[in-house]
Amino acid sequence: MEAVKKKMLMLKLDKENALDQAEQAETDKKAAEERSKQHEDELLAMQKKLKGTEDELDKYSEALKDAQEKLEVAEKKAADLRTSVHAPLPRNLKYGPSPD
Repeated sequence: MEAVKKKMLMLKLDKENALDQAEQAETDKKAAEERSKQHEDELLAMQKKLKGTEDELDKYSEALKDAQEKLEVAEKKAADLRTSVHAPLPRNLKYGPSPD
């Protein structure tokens, strides 16, 4: 009879330990789910920020392209002006005031 009582006490302790472990596992699961949710929220925020940064990069890349095109046009005009300034003057062009 004493062995049966001892066995029942052991089973009761095992049950309590199992319940404690189950409760701890549930707590750990909820904490893990909360961390997962936080990480998902952070990921969404980072993806949104990345999208904004990519859009900004596209905008500035387009502005750079436009500025480079304008620079090329201006450099070509400057080169053309330098060429025309150094070109020989026509023979019929007279220097100085006209003798009228």
